[in-house]
Amino acid sequence: MYGYLIAAGGCAAAAWRFRKLGARKRLYEAALLLAAGFFLAAVFEQMDEGGYLKQISRNGPGRGQEEKHILVDAEGILEQYPMKVQVEEKKLTRKQKQEYLDRAKEELDQEILGDNPSLEAVSQSLYLPEALQEGAVEAEYRFSDYEVFDIEGNLIAPLEEPVLVEVTAELTCQEEVCLYQFFVQAVPGEKTAQESFAEKLEQLLASENNRESADYLVLPEQLDDRKLTWKEQKENRSGIMALLGIAGGAAVVFSEKEEKKKKELQRRRQMLLDYSEIVSQLSLLLGAGMNLTLAWEKIAAAYQSRRKRKEVERREAYEEMVTVLHEIQAGVGELQAFENFGTRCDLSVYRKLASLIVRNIRKGSKGLQRLLEEEEREAFEQRKAEARKAGEEAGTKLLLPMGIMLVLVLVILVVPAGLTLNI
Repeated sequence: MYGYLIAAGGCAAAAWRFRKLGARKRLYEAALLLAAGFFLAAVFEQMDEGGYLKQISRNGPGRGQEEKHILVDAEGILEQYPMKVQVEEKKLTRKQKQEYLDRAKEELDQEILGDNPSLEAVSQSLYLPEALQEGAVEAEYRFSDYEVFDIEGNLIAPLEEPVLVEVTAELTCQEEVCLYQFFVQAVPGEKTAQESFAEKLEQLLASENNRESADYLVLPEQLDDRKLTWKEQKENRSGIMALLGIAGGAAVVFSEKEEKKKKELQRRRQMLLDYSEIVSQLSLLLGAGMNLTLAWEKIAAAYQSRRKRKEVERREAYEEMVTVLHEIQAGVGELQAFENFGTRCDLSVYRKLASLIVRNIRKGSKGLQRLLEEEEREAFEQRKAEARKAGEEAGTKLLLPMGIMLVLVLVILVVPAGLTLNI
């Protein structure tokens, strides 16, 4: 404690010094906070230590024992030695126990009613408290007729007439046991207007149903000046239809997303496979003396011609090349058109190709063919890797059918052999 107080005093002095010297406000505030923290630490240390103990208060009856953590000093041998002490609850005299039991009976007479007006007119469940007198008295209950009440005091079934049931409450206060017996009268519950009307209607239908010789059971049209209308109860399928509609809509949305994802994946794979071919054609045409724009136009025109003759299916990479030419013809600058090409393709290899083309347009086409040849080699290796990956995926998809075929073959071989052995 004293160390904290000294530290608090030092910080307070420093704060006063900072204030006097006109130091930054932050330093002054920080010193004050440190002083306050050390002072509070000293206060709480004193509070936590507390004074010397001479006795420990016991818990009241029914509150159980309590474990206390205390420190003990024994002159010359123990210093601040931690110990756990179990403090038992206060024990009562025989007279005090009897007083608690008597008060528990009075409390039970009120508590057990629950929502019932009295024990002579019980039409709702009883409340059976397990502890009385703030836990000093424990209680267990038994009923003379378990066809009327269950073990928790709930009425089991509606009654036609009053029934008298004996209740035995076993009250325990620190080993002192007392049996408290009394009677409750379970009575039929008050019927609502709806229940009374339904009962009358059932009686009317029962009397009508006694005419067994008639071809039909005639349903009454009026009761107590109230018009009756009847219809057959059928399973309500509207909810199911609504759920099916929701599920169908969700399935359509999900399948559409999956279809888009599948198409995008196919598009990317197709473009990756075509990349090495496009780079190879550009490299060959540049090597033949064409400039980049003419080479690009020739490749795109050849693709369009083959598409018209239906010799090839739609290839997304070549479609993007055609789009570049359309943009240039529409007045878009070459640099912008090729940058757009890389963005639309959205694949690293095509962005790299667009970057090479844009850089060489700015600086001249010298060296572009060499770069394209290097890119062609890399693209070819990448295409082989993609083909290998596609083959592995195809092999994985074949595992299940092959496994099923293996099981069928084993069944065909093993079953006849087993039948032969049984014979």
